[in-house]
This record gives sequence, C-alpha cells and structure tokens, in this order.
Amino acid sequence: MTKDLKFLLNIVNQAEAISKEHFVVKEKKGSTPNDLVTNLDLKIEKFLISQIKEEYPNFDIVSEETNSKKEVGKNCFTIDPIDGTINFANGLPFWGIQLACVKNGKTVAAVIDMPKMGYLFYADKNGAFLNGEKIQVRQVPLKNALYCVDCSRFMTVCNNIKKYGITGFRRTGAICASMAFVAAGWFHGVVYLSEKPWDYYPGLYIAKMAGASTRSEKGFRACAMNDELLNILKECTKEQ
Repeated sequence: MTKDLKFLLNIVNQAEAISKEHFVVKEKKGSTPNDLVTNLDLKIEKFLISQIKEEYPNFDIVSEETNSKKEVGKNCFTIDPIDGTINFANGLPFWGIQLACVKNGKTVAAVIDMPKMGYLFYADKNGAFLNGEKIQVRQVPLKNALYCVDCSRFMTVCNNIKKYGITGFRRTGAICASMAFVAAGWFHGVVYLSEKPWDYYPGLYIAKMAGASTRSEKGFRACAMNDELLNILKECTKEQ
C-alpha cells in the first residue's frame, strides 16, 4: 500500500466518525430544488481539508462545498464529503465519503467509504480492494449486463440502449456507489454526465484499477466491464 493511500484511509476513517453525529438538513443556496446539504457535509469537508493541508501543503484541493470552482491541477486532491446527500438525509445507505489524490496529472490513490453498508473501497497502483480483499470487474453477456445512468436524460439513454438487448438498469442516487459497484463486479457499466470532479475521480480510478474500461471526457464519464459496453454507453448518450 502506498503512502498516499495510507494517508487517505487514515483521514477517511476519522471522517467516518463525524458522519455519525447529529445532522441538520437544508437546501443549498442558489441551487436546484432538492439539492440538499447537511452540517456534516461541511464539517467533514473542513476536517479533510485541514488534514490535507497539513500533510500536503503544496497541493490544490477541489471540493464540493467550499472549493467547487477550482480546476483539478497537476498535484491535487478531490473531496466529496458526502456523495449521495439526499440518500444520507433520508436514511438510505447509498452514500459515501470519497477522495482522490492526483500527482503529476495522474490519479494515484482513491478511497470510497460507505459506512452504512460496511463497504470500504480503495485503490492504488497495487490494484483495487474492498474491505481488504482484491476486487475486479466481472464479465457477463451483454444481455445480462446491469448498468446505471446518472443524468437528467437517463430515461432517454435507457430507451436508446434497449436496441442492444440490454435492459438491466438501476439508479443508486450516489455515483460513488455506482462506480464502486462496477469495480466489485456487481454492476457492469456506469455513465455520469456531469463536470463535477469530486464525484467521478475516485470511482473512475477504483474501477480502472479493478480492470474496468474507463473514459473521461467533457460531458461523459463512464466505466464498464469492457470496451464493447463502454462504447455502447457512449453511443446511447449522444443527442439524437
């Protein structure tokens, strides 16, 4: 295990304790309806930023609540204190604390901690792991593939993909869960159509290190069990 990953695991473990505290829900100012934030999103993010600045003072930080306007730099950390806040606020277990470390322009370590489900996903150059056990994507026939789409056009994408004989679809409400589940072999493909790096950097890296085919370009972030499904997902997200 690399030093960077050990550091991420240590601070995420401490952040998990914060996530068990009493929380208060409110809507984000200037955001879309039902875009919620809690006091714990802010508290966890503040804690993680303080720990990173102490250990990596020269690294940039891109985080959802307080540094969302920053670009991912050559040496940088991405932070999503609670991905899936709506799930968290309503008692659903599909949420996670997720971080990624970028060095010299490449992701080198990532963690997705899902406390309510008892899942700790992480990866570095040595591979991807779930609760200490190495994981990898699972290959299935396309007709049996289970995929997830995280965007406002998800019904359009689902209708487009039916022509390939793929009908298995789920939505978790948290992209961290969806991408981590690809790495574990429970899902076979995930599409995320947004430009929020704190959402997709950790999951894409963990999936990649588990053997997934991945693609990250403007307007399209995805991982899949193989190139064939990845290309199908790309084709089906195009505007018709």
